[in-house]
This record gives sequence, C-alpha cells and structure tokens, in this order.
Amino acid sequence: MGYRLTRIKLSVHKRFLQALADWELGPSEFSLLVLVDANPGIFQRQISQALDISPPNLVPLVERLVERGLIERRASAEDRRLQQLVLTEAGKRLQIRAEQAVECFERDLEQALSAAERQCLSVALDKLQARLGERAQDG
Repeated sequence: MGYRLTRIKLSVHKRFLQALADWELGPSEFSLLVLVDANPGIFQRQISQALDISPPNLVPLVERLVERGLIERRASAEDRRLQQLVLTEAGKRLQIRAEQAVECFERDLEQALSAAERQCLSVALDKLQARLGERAQDG
C-alpha cells in the first residue's frame, strides 16, 4: 500500500506543479501566497510554523516573492524588528488565478471518484495520517 500511495503522491505532485507552471510557482510559494492572503500582516515566524518550513529555508522563498513584486515586508508597529508580510495587488491577482488553476486540477481529480468514494477516501486518509503521526511521535 505504501508503494501505491507514493506513486499516487508523485503523480498528484507532478500535476500540481503543472497547474502552477504558468505562474512560475512551486508548492511552497503557492502555499505562502495563500497563507498571506488569508492572514494579511502575518509574521514570518508564523508562516514558518504553519508551513513547517525552517526559518533559514523560508527567507529565500520570501525573498523570491518580494523580488517578483508579489508580497511586501512591513515592519511591525509593535516591534520594528519583526517583519509582517502582505500581498501586493499583483500578488493578489496571481494568487487568485493560481488558486483557480489548483481548484480546477482538484475538481478534475475528484471526478474519478463518486461522492461516497471521496468520503471513504477522506476517512481512510485521515486514519492513515493519524497512524503515521502516532508512529512519528513514538519513533
């Protein structure tokens, strides 16, 4: 079962990358844009925790999006040393289009299953994820 899940994960990942290719976004960049859109003014530390990306790996990711004019850093009013992130207008437009492409990809994928099958799959994946989480903590 693990092998099949891995193969499916690779196929889904490939199609996900294709859905984002027009915007030159990877999954981490897309996730960051979605998170900043939902949480304007979010701190980089919070993004690091939410996306499980170490701060040293997050910095170049944020920098690429800043250089592309998609997000901007703003100093916190409470603590000028802390940087908050917000989407620029260009970032908002791109995030909306990229999210629509991902939703289209997901709808296409979901069409392979009936509503009942999607529900069963969701429950099964939740159980596997919980089991793997338990094992990782025991490990």
